[in-house]
Amino acid sequence: MVRRETAIAGASPHPYCEEGAMAVQWTRTREALRQFPAGNAATYFAQLVLKGPQIVNHARSLLQAYPIQDDRFKIQMIHYLRQTLPGNDLEPLYEAMLQDIMADKPQLQ
Repeated sequence: MVRRETAIAGASPHPYCEEGAMAVQWTRTREALRQFPAGNAATYFAQLVLKGPQIVNHARSLLQAYPIQDDRFKIQMIHYLRQTLPGNDLEPLYEAMLQDIMADKPQLQ
């Protein structure tokens, strides 16, 4: 049985991390979630746990076309996050996730 953990959930590096999940803590993302009311944060958190591997895999595919500091990578990643996690006033969450993805480039390659 594979244990389902993702960095978005605040998991520390773990040998049973699911394929596609980043193995470090997404501190900026967690901080952004804390800014939302508890009920909304719980909803967004659940979505992130479910969609985290999909988001990471998309970032990996974009990195095959663009360097991580390329604005095209950033723009396409934010656009993807808007489609994957739709909601009102989520721009701070998208920005935090992008920063965490960019900070964890070695895990993506």
